[in-house]
Amino acid sequence: MNSPTEIKSDILITDYAMDRAAREIREKVSEVLGGNPEIDLRVPPPDIAAHFAIPCFPYAKTMRKAPNAIAQELADKITVGADNYIGRLEALNGYLNIYLNIPKTTGEIFSDFETYGNSYGCNSTGKGKTVVIDFSSPNIAKPFSVGNIRSTVIGQSIYNIYAANGYKTIGDNHLGDWGTQFGKLLYAYELWGDDEKIRQNPIKELLNLYVKFHAEAKQVGGNAASEEDENSETSENPMENEARKRFKMLEEGDAEATRLWKWFVDLSLTDFDKIYNRLGIHFDLTLGESFYNDKTDEVIKLINEKGIGTREADGSLLIRLDEQGITTPILVQKKDGASLYATRDLAGLIYRIREYNPDIIMYVVGSEQKLYFQQCLKVLDLMGFNTRAVHIDFGMVSLKEGKMSTREGRVIFFEDVIEEAYQRALKILEEKRPDLSPEERLEIAEVVAVGAIKFNDLSQSRQKNVVFDWDKMLAFDGDTAPYLQYSYARVMSLLRKADAAGQVMPELLTEPEEFSLLRRLARFPEAVAEAAKEFAPHIIAQYLIETARIFTEFYGRVPVLKAADENIIATRLQLVRYYAEVMKSGLALLGIKTVERM
Repeated sequence: MNSPTEIKSDILITDYAMDRAAREIREKVSEVLGGNPEIDLRVPPPDIAAHFAIPCFPYAKTMRKAPNAIAQELADKITVGADNYIGRLEALNGYLNIYLNIPKTTGEIFSDFETYGNSYGCNSTGKGKTVVIDFSSPNIAKPFSVGNIRSTVIGQSIYNIYAANGYKTIGDNHLGDWGTQFGKLLYAYELWGDDEKIRQNPIKELLNLYVKFHAEAKQVGGNAASEEDENSETSENPMENEARKRFKMLEEGDAEATRLWKWFVDLSLTDFDKIYNRLGIHFDLTLGESFYNDKTDEVIKLINEKGIGTREADGSLLIRLDEQGITTPILVQKKDGASLYATRDLAGLIYRIREYNPDIIMYVVGSEQKLYFQQCLKVLDLMGFNTRAVHIDFGMVSLKEGKMSTREGRVIFFEDVIEEAYQRALKILEEKRPDLSPEERLEIAEVVAVGAIKFNDLSQSRQKNVVFDWDKMLAFDGDTAPYLQYSYARVMSLLRKADAAGQVMPELLTEPEEFSLLRRLARFPEAVAEAAKEFAPHIIAQYLIETARIFTEFYGRVPVLKAADENIIATRLQLVRYYAEVMKSGLALLGIKTVERM
């Protein structure tokens, strides 16, 4: 598969061999049943040898027959032949079991691979449609930690998957570069900042200042505001009040506050880009929260025009959403007229709708923000915008000691994680592949390290919480990226050794393991489409794991290079080549690279 940004819509398709087979089955079943019945075509469990099955129980009431009698009638009346995808039918326990015509289906799948090449698996579902994906979104002047990795890798994978489904994809890194946290940082810098230390180690030193501010604020006494609290304007804590004054200066354009803020932003972006480059992360836009600060007046104007807000006695503006089933109101303007996170996010939504006219706007943000996004997206509806916006939530990452907290300094820097993974991968390669050159080992170790970290996240449902565990994240056996990367490298080694002079003849593939693998490869387009529908990269990951297992079974039982006939050798090698193409394409959708030696 091409890089998602290189896929051309005119070569995208929706009609693969298994789609054609399913359509034939549904049409023939509908002819017998009459009318326009809903056909539940499914893949049966492993203990059933059939390739597809249709439960006949839903038709029993209208047809006034037992389910198995209906299945038998279908089996008797549906015609099959050499030109049909259906090979034979059987009625069993109320199900119509369908066995595919293996020679025809095999030839059709081979034809698909040859026709669509490295775009095999893509489809044109989203042709002419646009999606905006908001992902990663780290906070300026704070480290890129293990906690940031989920939004980053999930978002990039969803970006890739939607591109493969034909959509125009726009990735936006919505940086956290505004808010009361910068007042705290500006005040901390004023008290303890050292320019030389910051230049030498920018992000860690800025983090130290931020942590020191909160430690000192605790010592001073009074209620210290949380790092997310924008709602209150005064505090019992004098340091918090000083921080608010500094942010007010920044909002009003104070020259020195603005200079420092821009410096902190530039330092952070330089640091983030190093990580993004190493991870292979791509953005089309990097518009921080500050970009929308001057666009919030229109948000307030629209809220007032629609009459959906309530002006409180102190002058602040609330939107109550009880009638929409949300009992917690959302604050959109402080009593002094200042904006908040919600105001700026609503401004961002309106900007994206007007600028890109997207069919979907996606927010890849942790599940702890679920209520907040329910509120914002409901307000968007009430303001009269009908663009579909989706919160793609995910479970959080925590340490064994508990939830990570920037203000307490309890955080693991992602650069340390990836370096640890790299060193472990390098050590394994040094032990297992001493024949590789030092340069090859360094290159492969980087690919393996990045892949292992990404796959650890993407191979499970995004809604699950992840407890950060070095051993689990960096394991190099089991259902991991290194296992899949090694499977690919082994296949490429086999193909390099091959010297097949025979002809590729799909009809020669008669072993059950051959068709099992081929049929599994034919389901790759289905996995790509389903992953987009569910916003679920783990569907691709699990597909690849199971496909690798089926390939291992095939390779262990069916000789490839030692087959008796040179045409069989050539045909089996082509099947192996298709497996390699699917593995490479599937891993690419997850943002994971492959290597040809490992």
